[in-house]
Amino acid sequence: MAFIQTVLGPIKPENLGVCLPHEHIWCDQNLGPRLSLMGTLRDSGKFMRLNNFEFMIDELKAYKAAGGGAIVEVTCEGWGRDLDVLAKLSLAAEVHIIATSGFYIEPHIPYFLDSMSIEELADHISSEIEDQVSATGRRCGVFKSAIHRARVEGLELKVLQAVAIAQKRTGAAITTHTTGSRRMEVSGGVAGVEQLRILKELGVSPTRFIVGHVDERPDIDVLCSLAQQGCYIQFDVIGKEHYLLDTTRAELVHAMIQRGYLSHLMISQDRNRDHEMRFSGNSGYCHIFETFLPKLQKLGITAAQITTIMVENPAKALTIS
Repeated sequence: MAFIQTVLGPIKPENLGVCLPHEHIWCDQNLGPRLSLMGTLRDSGKFMRLNNFEFMIDELKAYKAAGGGAIVEVTCEGWGRDLDVLAKLSLAAEVHIIATSGFYIEPHIPYFLDSMSIEELADHISSEIEDQVSATGRRCGVFKSAIHRARVEGLELKVLQAVAIAQKRTGAAITTHTTGSRRMEVSGGVAGVEQLRILKELGVSPTRFIVGHVDERPDIDVLCSLAQQGCYIQFDVIGKEHYLLDTTRAELVHAMIQRGYLSHLMISQDRNRDHEMRFSGNSGYCHIFETFLPKLQKLGITAAQITTIMVENPAKALTIS
């Protein structure tokens, strides 16, 4: 039986609705256990954090009112993931929330991973999909692998290898953090190229791989190559124009549609700090509706194509069968 696993239980894929596949709802980056690895120039006061319950209910209700149906909450174990809180928010706002297993970049990886074998780690994260995360019986619905260096190495490689094993066991998709900073030697500007190579060697189908953060430093030929292999291409820092203008993002989405990759595209915003949200005077989860979709429409992208990107593709990617 095909289903999508939310924090409130499984739903039919056709009931997902409009979905933002890479957002944060409840997180605190200051909880990361290895923050010394972040370097001395990072201001901890600017770390990712969303942890006001009443404010987040209002944010989710605003998203629901704008037409939203679901959000993939990509905060992992180690910096504030709480499926019970997410379940309460989901109930209050009537928005489907899909929680994430796996781990974020090394500064946020719990110390207990150091002594675990890859197989033991695969058992741990598989259980979060197939069994439960806590005594309340909540389950995750997607895996995450995150890379923050110029190479897939060390603990981050260990996590990716364990995620590959767990993916093949459970069928759940893999979503990724693929920082492509200009200080890094990253092929094609996105670490997803190297992640995919490793996953394929370990037997994971590219059709179960969501390449995240492609719009930090995009190379359209590389993105099309990844899509051609079957990957989902996720423009998911929309609104963060210090990486790339939204107008350029829209043009890239349009160009990929023109090249035949509509069925591989997803869009999101990676909201993760108070100042990005409506309660701080910004647009929160509604930026895509208010600002980005009009840019797509101006380029001639149709309502049906937007539905494919925001409804059909996430449902297909998140379905476990």
